[in-house]
Amino acid sequence: MLKRTVLLALVVAAVAFMGSCTKPTKLIGALILQTGQSGDVQNCKVQLFVSSDLTGSPVMEVASKQNTTVNSPFEFNDPVEGYYYLIAWKDLNGDGVVSDKDIVGIHGGTYRPGYGGSQVTVKDGQTTDVGEIVMLIYKELKISASGVRVNGGTQTNFTYSFNYDVTITSLTITFPGYTPIADPDAPGAKTAGTNYQSEGWNTGGGQMPTGAHTLEFIGTWEGNAFDIVVTVNVG
Repeated sequence: MLKRTVLLALVVAAVAFMGSCTKPTKLIGALILQTGQSGDVQNCKVQLFVSSDLTGSPVMEVASKQNTTVNSPFEFNDPVEGYYYLIAWKDLNGDGVVSDKDIVGIHGGTYRPGYGGSQVTVKDGQTTDVGEIVMLIYKELKISASGVRVNGGTQTNFTYSFNYDVTITSLTITFPGYTPIADPDAPGAKTAGTNYQSEGWNTGGGQMPTGAHTLEFIGTWEGNAFDIVVTVNVG
């Protein structure tokens, strides 16, 4: 009986030892601020998504650690085995989405809307090191526009501005119930923060329409072409 008890105890101890040797599942890396950029990559959101376009809710999220403003490690403990896309960002304006002047980076590329970079593979019992995620200030071209009827509602004027210097090649305005009309005075270089006018629109004395108008801006910004449609509600 004594020998059997000792043998049973040894078997239990061996099983316990084997269980204690199970390796944890981890995903690690570091956020690195791109040379020439200014900002602090500590305490950024680091998120894992299933979809390559980063839509939906992240399946897991951690904050990068306190280290230096240009280097901040991160670690996911016990992520579920699978394939993911990784994005890291700091929401500097608090709007809850990646937007102009946020600090952002993805695994295997440079962030742009709808692009999640390269896939990350997580396996049970392994530590996956994705290396350095290069972080930079995200730039998003935004156009502010408004419209108002004047002269008893017989004329409509528009005001618009850009958050970056641009060159526009055309501005096309669509009034409710009318065919689109190009503004011949709009093309040219536009300076960020300056208000520009597209005014004097009329039908020769009749009432101008109210409701949703669209302004389509086509041009170039930092060497890239853009085509942005802005909806303006005119009362």
